[in-house]
Amino acid sequence: MQIIIRGHHLTITPAIEEDIRCKFNDMTKHLDQVNSMQVKLSKDHQVDKHSKGGSLNHIAEAIVRLPGIELFAQASADDMYTSIKKMTEKLKRQLEKHRKMQLTYQPLIV
Repeated sequence: MQIIIRGHHLTITPAIEEDIRCKFNDMTKHLDQVNSMQVKLSKDHQVDKHSKGGSLNHIAEAIVRLPGIELFAQASADDMYTSIKKMTEKLKRQLEKHRKMQLTYQPLIV
């Protein structure tokens, strides 16, 4: 499985990269159909008018490619690690739903 991690307006540190790889490996250890994953981390530099600071400006997006389907999740938070955690939770729910659908709709061979 190939995991591509890109940063937009920020540099990817080894700690962030290790965190992402660890979470994705844990998430997909029971699912061997994953072809590739693409993760994009970005930081929005907009300033909120009321608080004079950026709110929810660390954005994590991911695309997971399976045979015949692509899953997408996006999350934002004040901290990059929190946004990565939220994104992986969303993807985990999607993967579990996809896995349950596959188990439900398998043809019966008699």
